[in-house]
Amino acid sequence: MLVFILALQSPEASKDWHQVSRLCERTLRSVCAQTSPAFRVFLVCNVRPEISFIHPHLSIIERDFPVPDATSAARMNDKWRKLKVGLVAARQLAPAHVMFVDADDCVHSGLAEHVSRHPDAHGWSMTEGYFHDEGSRWIYRRKDFYNFCGSSAIVRLAPSDFPQSESDPKEKCFILENGHRTIKQYMSERGAPLQPLPFVGSVYMTGTGENDSGIRMSGWQGRRHTLRKLWAARPLTKRIRSDMGLYDLV
Repeated sequence: MLVFILALQSPEASKDWHQVSRLCERTLRSVCAQTSPAFRVFLVCNVRPEISFIHPHLSIIERDFPVPDATSAARMNDKWRKLKVGLVAARQLAPAHVMFVDADDCVHSGLAEHVSRHPDAHGWSMTEGYFHDEGSRWIYRRKDFYNFCGSSAIVRLAPSDFPQSESDPKEKCFILENGHRTIKQYMSERGAPLQPLPFVGSVYMTGTGENDSGIRMSGWQGRRHTLRKLWAARPLTKRIRSDMGLYDLV
């Protein structure tokens, strides 16, 4: 069983709630397009996004979370709080593989099928992945993907690895304590190394107007990134769109 958990920001913390909702709906459609039925999706939010999409494997959890201020630390704490709520809800499915997905990214439709074929694996790290600038006809492949994107690891959790309740401290749950940049090293040190996922599993969406992690194209740093992107660029094909559930927001 593969469990996807998403944390959605509140309308008050959004620049454009309508855009946030559209991005979230695309992500949910992408996640729920799995070729295997062995998956569940938990979306945790203050307010249900403005979407028409429903799916029997999707649960939306609404809570009156405090609205964070504009600092990165406060926004990240809000995200981790919501992910913990999702983990508590998913605990009934343990043991299970868990993947945190940012609510504007897209994922490969074969993830649940791959997990089903390897139910006892410790998990996978997405060492390679796609970057996509919203609206572009190009996509960019990077080998150090997990350093940039939160939708980049699948980790098997035993029942004792899930938080027992929403009041449990974050430090008690290793998957919450170790973000996408450190979970690979942590699992290796734990003696449960994550394997490289043998295909590109996620698309990190940039230029959406709602994320703050897009590559900046200015000065020398911008020129260096431009050259790197040109080297890694490839057309956004129908096959990639289909595999990732990636469609243009118009």
